Amino acid sequence: MFKYPVLVPSEIEAKFIEDLPLNLQIIGMGPVESALSAYEIFSNQRPSLAFLTGFAGAYPETDLRIGDVVVATCERFADFGRLYSTHFVSFPNHLPSTDMCPLAHIFTEKLIYILEINGFEPQGGPLATVCSATYDPKRARYIGEKFQVLAENMEGFAVARAARRAKVFLLEVRVISNLLSEPEKDWDIEKAGKRLREVWECLIKEWK
Repeated sequence: MFKYPVLVPSEIEAKFIEDLPLNLQIIGMGPVESALSAYEIFSNQRPSLAFLTGFAGAYPETDLRIGDVVVATCERFADFGRLYSTHFVSFPNHLPSTDMCPLAHIFTEKLIYILEINGFEPQGGPLATVCSATYDPKRARYIGEKFQVLAENMEGFAVARAARRAKVFLLEVRVISNLLSEPEKDWDIEKAGKRLREVWECLIKEWK
C-alpha cells in the first residue's frame, strides 16, 4: 500500500486509479470543499507528505497537449483580487491576503526526476487555481500571461494552504485533459485518465 494520502477532487479521477494500492481520498471539487476535506485528512492521518492529483486545463502558449503531465512548483489563486469592468488586479500588498503558495521542495524535485527517468517528460512550473473553469480563450490568455502559469485547476491553492497549515509537504501532479485555447472541444477524460493511471503505476513502483 502506498502509505501517503493521494487526494483527488472527484470520482471522475478516482475511477482510473481506485483499484491501485493507494491511500485514495476524494476531497471534492473547488477551493472550499477541497480545503476543508484536505485539512481534515491531514489532521486525522498526520502524514509528513501528501499528493494532490487529477486533471488540468492547459493555458495557451504552453505547448502542452492532452495527456501531458505537469508538476506544480507553486499555486496561484487567479480569481482572488479586484475585478473591474475593464481588468482584474491582485489585492494590494498592504492587505492581509495571499494569492500564491509555493510547492517547490526536495520532494518536488524527486517527483519530477522519477517521472523523467520513466519517460513521462513532465513539465514543472506554476499552476493556477480558479473558482470557475475557463471556457473563454481571452480569459485563458490573460491568466496565463499575468501569472505565468502552465495549467489551471480548482483545488491546488486551497489544498496547498491546508497542507502548509498542517505542516505537510504537498506534491501536485496532474494530467492535461483539455486545452483552454480550444474551449469548444470536449475534455478528453479517457486519454487523460489512462495517463493518470500510468503515472500512479509508476509512482507506486518507484517512490521509496
